[in-house]
Amino acid sequence: MFFWSMVVLSAASGIFAIIWYARHDRPVWRSMGITITRWTPLDIPVGLVIPFVAITLVFLAERLLGAIEVSGADTDWSSIGGVLGEIAGFALFEEIMFRVLLLSGAIILLRKVPAGRWIAIAATALLFGAVHLTNENATLIGAFGTALGGVIYGVAFVATRSIWLPLFLHISWNLSQALWGFPVSGNTQWPGWLTSESIGNELLNGGAYGPEGGIPGMLSRVLIVALVLVYVKLIWRDGSAATLVYAPDPEKRDRIPVAGDEHATAPSPSQTP
Repeated sequence: MFFWSMVVLSAASGIFAIIWYARHDRPVWRSMGITITRWTPLDIPVGLVIPFVAITLVFLAERLLGAIEVSGADTDWSSIGGVLGEIAGFALFEEIMFRVLLLSGAIILLRKVPAGRWIAIAATALLFGAVHLTNENATLIGAFGTALGGVIYGVAFVATRSIWLPLFLHISWNLSQALWGFPVSGNTQWPGWLTSESIGNELLNGGAYGPEGGIPGMLSRVLIVALVLVYVKLIWRDGSAATLVYAPDPEKRDRIPVAGDEHATAPSPSQTP
């Protein structure tokens, strides 16, 4: 019931955002992150590499701490295409639901509030984590760890004004967990090249829910947020972590000022909602 309530809320938020952008003469789809930019070819590999490195560090840390027991996996690699399709499909659905629709509307509603973007990200991330309480083997701690993932994807979405970086961060996080043999938010149906069975204290390994429910996994989420902020700062040097304004705002059809046109204005990050 809660899941479908979230679907309805996300749809309503998205409709509100579409109407708001249209009424304010803004390019709707680009404003909601459905766009391809000059940075998209870079966003995709960066989105794939960062979580893989983070999960690899989690795997090594849990192994050193004796929090997992590792064994080989009898993996049928002929089914890898289907596994990749499932992981990508779930990630795409959640990114459209929670970032493109829900977060876009929340940012508009909070546009005049100090730190409004951070508040919108935190609120939608908590809802993202709460939805995962319906997963198999879910715990409150695991849901909080998943909410930290919502912060990652929210920061990436708002900073780049595009779906691509958060989408591939999301895909890579889930795929990397599966490859190292971890449960993926309580889901154990995706095989990897190893099997990592949780043993001992669940605060270290997340138990049957997976790394999100353990301290190393949560710390890796914080690391990913930091690396995302470093990445966007390298691209947009005038960007600010305090306001999360990095990518230029596609405002008013991106009108370019021309001589003698006193009403034309160039897009500016400071004008973003």
